[in-house]
Amino acid sequence: MSTPTPTRRRLLSGAAGVLLSVVGGPVASQVLGLEEAEAATRPRRRTARARARARARAKARARARARARAKARTPVAQPKPSPTPTATPPRPAAPVPTTPTPAVAPAVPPPPMATTPPAGEAELHYLNRLGCGFSPASLAQLTAAGGPAGWLDAQLDPASVPESDAALALPGYFPDMDASATAKWATNQAGTKGGWQYAADFAGYSMLRQIYSTRQVFENLVGFWSNHLHVNANHDSAWIYRKSYDDTIRAHALGTFADLLVACSLHPSMLLYLDNWTSVRNAPNENQGRELLELHTVGRGAGYTEQMVKDSAKLLSGHTVDAWKTWAPSYDSKRHTTGPVQVLGFSDANAAADGSALSVTYLRYLAHHPATATRIATKLCRHFVADEPSAALVAHVAQAFTDSGTDIRATLRALVAHPDFLTGRGTLVRNPVEDFVATCRVLGVQVPAPTDGQSFARACIWLPETTLLYQWPRPDGLPLGDAAWASATRMLNSFRMHWNLAAGWWPTKDVAYRKSGAAWLPRASLRLDEYVDHLCTSVLGRRADARTVAAVAGVTGYPASTVITASHQVVGWMHVRVMGVLLDSPDHMRR
Repeated sequence: MSTPTPTRRRLLSGAAGVLLSVVGGPVASQVLGLEEAEAATRPRRRTARARARARARAKARARARARARAKARTPVAQPKPSPTPTATPPRPAAPVPTTPTPAVAPAVPPPPMATTPPAGEAELHYLNRLGCGFSPASLAQLTAAGGPAGWLDAQLDPASVPESDAALALPGYFPDMDASATAKWATNQAGTKGGWQYAADFAGYSMLRQIYSTRQVFENLVGFWSNHLHVNANHDSAWIYRKSYDDTIRAHALGTFADLLVACSLHPSMLLYLDNWTSVRNAPNENQGRELLELHTVGRGAGYTEQMVKDSAKLLSGHTVDAWKTWAPSYDSKRHTTGPVQVLGFSDANAAADGSALSVTYLRYLAHHPATATRIATKLCRHFVADEPSAALVAHVAQAFTDSGTDIRATLRALVAHPDFLTGRGTLVRNPVEDFVATCRVLGVQVPAPTDGQSFARACIWLPETTLLYQWPRPDGLPLGDAAWASATRMLNSFRMHWNLAAGWWPTKDVAYRKSGAAWLPRASLRLDEYVDHLCTSVLGRRADARTVAAVAGVTGYPASTVITASHQVVGWMHVRVMGVLLDSPDHMRR
């Protein structure tokens, strides 16, 4: 069919309109042909669509007006937090925050102002950097020990420090953590309690220990070594021995690094995590042999070769676990790979069928290697002093490590005695779990035994909104430094956690908070600036400065001279705002 000219199209359109008005579209199509009929009906369809769109817009405007009228009739509600943890494995049911409520029974008695003097700079620094965070109780403990030096002496001998009742009760909160490997595996296979649930319980247990233990330096070091010799508590098979691995770290956390390295390297949890259990004669798995050199001892810069990695694996071969069956750890000489080995100055013919003693000798050699001393010293300085410690400090600590035969107490004493230790106060950002522990300590959160998964002791693991404690997915452990922990997202998550804990919004089961400001009042009435000063000494360990008082006045809308009583709204629904000023500040988020 030829293409119609413009004149012909206009004539056809007019003709089609006449035909359509008389006999309808199908007849017109037959008369004019499909193309002409299509052209003729197009204006009608456009008009219909335009009318439909106009009707839809009118309906939308009507709905919007209805919503606006309904909103105007509804009273404005107080903002509610939304602590809604979401993660895998399954988490507790989503919390339902409640509007802040007035006074409730305090979890711990509010201290009178006379008993809340501020800590000195050195006192505060020792508690925040060597322990798990300042608290009035820890300051009293330090004062009773005669000051920072006496407190550190006692802390380095944890058996001499009476443990708190709360910390002693914690193993009873999670009674099946110490069950045998076969018993745990049976519950996992039966579907009654999976490995991830044991790992979650272990995270909660470890966080609560850091909150309530009076042996703060010991708990800090347990965390440090657990990170350095990391075993993921939620690993497919290593979870089954993870609590036992923690017991091993605790047994050596203040001993020598050589003993700690041997015990942890040959522990079944480490053998499972880094695959050494799969080694067979003449085919050793290289994973643990490599990580031993790269992460646990000398480090990448020590100059080891790929052949040395293979020799390292040969030396560890034979240490195994009867995985997925009895879970019994053992040394099996049939799995040991013999033959000469050389690793960074360590050499041996490795001719004996039983290489178990030789593997221990090899591990002790690496523990005393100069490169290991520098690597351990650097990590200790980054954890306790600064993100970028001075070369002089690292050399000083490494020398103490070597001279003492890898003694951890002597090494830590040398670190604390160096001038850089005190000059680095308040410069390290707490990671989310450290922040959670420090916040619970200053708020006096009290946690009885859990009754189910909604109880604080179990649900609290989600509050820091980060990887669960001891579940970092890679063998290198949690990163250190501001670059890893000072992101905007992390800060917002921590602010939400602070408000949650200060107001007692979630978890609400099996926990006691001081969630009303009335529980913090040191006397019946006082000025707002005096009240802020009292909170500062209780929460931050220092006097309130003009900046803090002004910030509290700003968020409450009340001047510093305002008289505060138990019925004032500053200690009522505004209490969480006041606590937010203190807990969201660098004074709390840095240690």
